[in-house]
Amino acid sequence: MITGAIVSSMGSDVVPGRRSDPDRNAVRTAVRVHRRRDRVRPAAGAIGAALLGCAVACGAGVAGESQTRPEPAGLDGVHNVTMVLPAGAVDAAEAVAFESLVESLSTGRIAVAIDAREAHCDEPAECLAALRAGAIDVYRSTVPAIGRLMPELHVLDVPYLLETDEVVDWVFRGAFFARMRDALLHRTGLRLMALGSAGGWRGIATTSQVVRTPADVQGLTLRTAESPVEAAWARALGALPEPAPGPALPSAVASGRVGGSADGVVEIVSAGLEEGLPYLTQDRHGYRAGLWLMNEESYQELPSDLRQLLTAGFDELARSSLALARERASAAAAAFEAADGTVHVLSAAERRAFVMAAGRVSTWYMEEYGYEWLVWLEGAIAEAEREIALANARREANRP
Repeated sequence: MITGAIVSSMGSDVVPGRRSDPDRNAVRTAVRVHRRRDRVRPAAGAIGAALLGCAVACGAGVAGESQTRPEPAGLDGVHNVTMVLPAGAVDAAEAVAFESLVESLSTGRIAVAIDAREAHCDEPAECLAALRAGAIDVYRSTVPAIGRLMPELHVLDVPYLLETDEVVDWVFRGAFFARMRDALLHRTGLRLMALGSAGGWRGIATTSQVVRTPADVQGLTLRTAESPVEAAWARALGALPEPAPGPALPSAVASGRVGGSADGVVEIVSAGLEEGLPYLTQDRHGYRAGLWLMNEESYQELPSDLRQLLTAGFDELARSSLALARERASAAAAAFEAADGTVHVLSAAERRAFVMAAGRVSTWYMEEYGYEWLVWLEGAIAEAEREIALANARREANRP
């Protein structure tokens, strides 16, 4: 079973910046039991019965939602959830772990079907349209894709704001996540269930040289995500942005149409481009986030106890996604170097030069989309940095 391998690597079950309640704690307790017992492969029914029994006894429900209990979706009482991922998604293992966890804890009342994208839709815009129409139930999207429906969320593409994995964990699973969830539901009718990693940190990979300063990318045609903010970042450095979807990258490199790409080591290795893009600078100008979106009608059709369970399952998915992103990046960097690739990590002084060169991108963002989301993100980052510093100080004080 994959679940144990995925979720046993997690840390604390306390979600940063998110308030708790007894009902949700009951579900999380059962999830923790599942993580521990999965190592000895217990009977799923015992865990699920304990979870659902407690949820019913506690009057489990999600705050602010109707506590009515809809009729089962099928004659057999099974609620089918169709989940679609982009082709070649690096976080497919998290989806498999989610499937195992939710089906086990629901004692079969939820059946998750993970389908290839081509079975229901092709391009991200088509998949989002299918999700809004209810043709699929869950879709793992990205910021550039959802930005077509809510452009303000391109704030997550503003460069060099996020600096460490710990800060990403806090921001993606705290109050900023809740704000995104509420805003997306209001604007698009889609429910954000989890905010995780779809590839981790972005870098600058090139065909010809190591990038150490902004001057090294002057005039370079650089493949960027289909994000106006990332294109603005490339222009600020003096590069020539070539927005294109990820699957188009190998042909763009092979044809010489681009001389580099704003991708991280995970994407480069996954695409088999260690030889085509042998120079990689880890500048961490952005973080490739994965947005797990659910059709709201599909969500509300579930009984309240299953909504609670599904939410806890997505909490686990977010946690595993962010934790595994670090492992994937480390393994990909080793594979990249084993293929004679060169990895350069910017020094503090080198990174400052990139931050200064890209400074006007935040101003451009505010001119295009307003200042509110940038203020909210910067506030969430500042809170995360304070809490992390306090936690580190407490650990130091408690050391023998």
